[in-house]
Amino acid sequence: MQRLDFELDKAQVKRAWGVIDREFQNLGLVLRRGSDFDVVEAMAASSGFPPLEGHFTPTLNTYTPSQAFWLALTDQDGRMVGRVCARFDKMEYPMTLTDFWRKYFHRCYPNAVGGKVELAAEQPRVGRRITGDVVYLGGTYVARDWRRHKLGGLLNQLAQIEALHDWGAGFYYGWIQGHTFLDGFWRECGFTRCAHNALTWAEPLPGTLDANLVFAGNSVDDVCDLIDRVARGFPVIPSDRIFEQSPSGSRT
Repeated sequence: MQRLDFELDKAQVKRAWGVIDREFQNLGLVLRRGSDFDVVEAMAASSGFPPLEGHFTPTLNTYTPSQAFWLALTDQDGRMVGRVCARFDKMEYPMTLTDFWRKYFHRCYPNAVGGKVELAAEQPRVGRRITGDVVYLGGTYVARDWRRHKLGGLLNQLAQIEALHDWGAGFYYGWIQGHTFLDGFWRECGFTRCAHNALTWAEPLPGTLDANLVFAGNSVDDVCDLIDRVARGFPVIPSDRIFEQSPSGSRT
């Protein structure tokens, strides 16, 4: 998956962005964007949100505006009610997304006996064929009293649109922990690809993560198709789902 090699229709991007933002405005919510993760952590603490985990916590990462951003929704009292984060990762061939995961998870997450997690030597194919410019989405959380509005899906759609506009990457993905996975949520996020058990762990297994991490992703063409659907006024959230929204989405 290489960098975007055609000119993006920026007018179409603006139209799609406006459709989703109007959904937020109709609910009385204000969309905020930033790149200082200490700020969004302070917002989380004052709003009763859990802190960010390994991929975005400022205790383990230092990101510049060119590397990562967060989106947050606040209500009329200034309380944060929804959050998502995005990070840009550049991998030169022959490095693959699986190679990146092997280094990253080891640094950020403990195993069940207090050491560092390790990936097994043999890994599923889902990340072995992805290289180049990639965007990771995570840190999704929605306040319990707002989940019926499907804000997590809308935020993930908008984060993909903004990330494509900013970085023009070739692939976009997120993780959903198996124990919180509900079939409708990854589709609400606009993802078109899904793989269970997308990582194989060496023993001992992770101590703070579900061993079954569900991979949800989109190619750049998938995101462009998402933009077209939203801009044309197609349903922003699929209407045929029967489950309630996952409480946390891809929180890793």
